[in-house]
Amino acid sequence: MSGINAITRRGFVAGSVALALPALARAQSGIVVRDLLGREIRLAKPAARVVLGQGRFLSMIGMVHPDPIALLAGWADDLNTTFPNEAEAWSSRFPSLKSLPVIGRRVGSDYAIEKLLMLQPDLVLISRFNAGPVESDGNTSFIRRLTQAGLKVAVVDFAQDPLKDTVPSLRILSQLLGQEARGEDTVSFYRTTLKRIIGSLGDPTAASTDLVFHSHAGVMPCCASIGRGSFADLAALVRGHSIAADVLPRAVGPINLEYMLTRQPDVYVATGGLKGDASRGISIGANVSETQARESLTRVVSDPGIAELNAVRSKRAYALWHGLNETPLHLVALEALAGWLNPGIKDAFDAPKTLAAFRKRFPLLPQDGVYTVALDPSV
Repeated sequence: MSGINAITRRGFVAGSVALALPALARAQSGIVVRDLLGREIRLAKPAARVVLGQGRFLSMIGMVHPDPIALLAGWADDLNTTFPNEAEAWSSRFPSLKSLPVIGRRVGSDYAIEKLLMLQPDLVLISRFNAGPVESDGNTSFIRRLTQAGLKVAVVDFAQDPLKDTVPSLRILSQLLGQEARGEDTVSFYRTTLKRIIGSLGDPTAASTDLVFHSHAGVMPCCASIGRGSFADLAALVRGHSIAADVLPRAVGPINLEYMLTRQPDVYVATGGLKGDASRGISIGANVSETQARESLTRVVSDPGIAELNAVRSKRAYALWHGLNETPLHLVALEALAGWLNPGIKDAFDAPKTLAAFRKRFPLLPQDGVYTVALDPSV
């Protein structure tokens, strides 16, 4: 995620309209859309056989299409391998997902490309990461291999720069699937929710609060963190400053425990997404109760070193489902962060209520489980 610029609240609000408008033209030949790389994609009609280069795109398809399962011709295996409880929640409701052709975990592998050519979908959806380094013509070597084989490929993304890419990605998806009205309704809901959260902050000039993100806490060696993009940009929007940004040369990477103890951030935020054996990390997400999530966070922050952080001692320690940074549900993380970083006005924010609003509007999303949790609910 290198090269990603942090989005300030003021800059984001001022530029949101300009950033949110991918080109669309209805021509006699069908649908013409420009993806996030500015590439033109032409379809004779709305895509009806879609392969997901990231299985995690399923939630976003469900936000703009009434029957996303019927569209799927295949998908990558990342949802099953990275967030198995989310995959279980989806497949328990839609058993056909268990027999959906899998193109592999890495969509850019030779195996995945062979599978794509066999499936012959109307459309392949990939992320910026999947696409690989962009060349001078706006393409990548991976995209070129697919398009030269006759496949239609579109780049959408919700992870690297969520505040910039979410609205245009939703529009690109809805247009390619022939669901413009539903897509605009989703965009409106997203923007209204975002505006409410930002508006609840009050004084935009108030000082920021130092925090540390501990990615995949308890699973990866201490300590993977986020300095820019993703959750770090969300925190910046609600008066947070990731201390990893001051030492990491890239958007994400390792910081050592000594640095964390020297800087002593005010807030500690772990991320994870496990279910069951929480001894390996943060148990949070689909079909995980608040009690289970809190117990796993308690275990992680009891680790020697982490327990010495002032943020943990003062119980300003929290956890997020890591997958929130790859979906418009990042607004749930944004609202949680707003309350955690601004304790004086924390009652103005209610992340579980926002999650419930998403679930009501998009009933295909997993309906059980917590995605944010505090070590101490009173703090």
